[in-house]
Amino acid sequence: MLLWGCAELPVPPPELESAARPQADISADGLFRLAGRIGVAHNGESFSGSLRWSHGAGDDEIFILSPLGQGVARIVSNSAGASLETAEGQGYRAADVESLTEEVLGWRLPARGLQYWVMGRTAPDSAAERELDDNMQLRTLRQDGWRVDYLGYRMVQGILLPAKLEVTLDERLRVRLVIDDWVLP
Repeated sequence: MLLWGCAELPVPPPELESAARPQADISADGLFRLAGRIGVAHNGESFSGSLRWSHGAGDDEIFILSPLGQGVARIVSNSAGASLETAEGQGYRAADVESLTEEVLGWRLPARGLQYWVMGRTAPDSAAERELDDNMQLRTLRQDGWRVDYLGYRMVQGILLPAKLEVTLDERLRVRLVIDDWVLP
């Protein structure tokens, strides 16, 4: 028996549409500040704490704090490279945040892609695969060997933004972010 029929694709409510399309209305250059919690699992070890990130035009400042709020690392990145200062005052430099965090912290923070992923965007300089959920929200993103699972959204200044995401690299590294506060220009 064959059944024929027509079905309409669901139209997302207006408040959800912003998550399904590029978020050009946030800010042309993607400026933001965020604060939240971070959990990292790498090679059988884990770390949890909090994160404060200020992303500007061409520069980043990231603070990683222990669960008790004590500084673990301050990372600064710009066109000249990246630097990391530990709580003990030791300083390190590298060409980028990814190699710097891998060398000093033992795990790779994918800041180059993450600056876009936390906003529900793909990084513009490489190919990506996107999967949307039934509400047309970004559910999964694969880019540059990383898998980003979007586990929750919330409304910020009239724009639906990711509130919880998990970033995985070949099951060897898992970084979970819960974004508690967003500040957009």
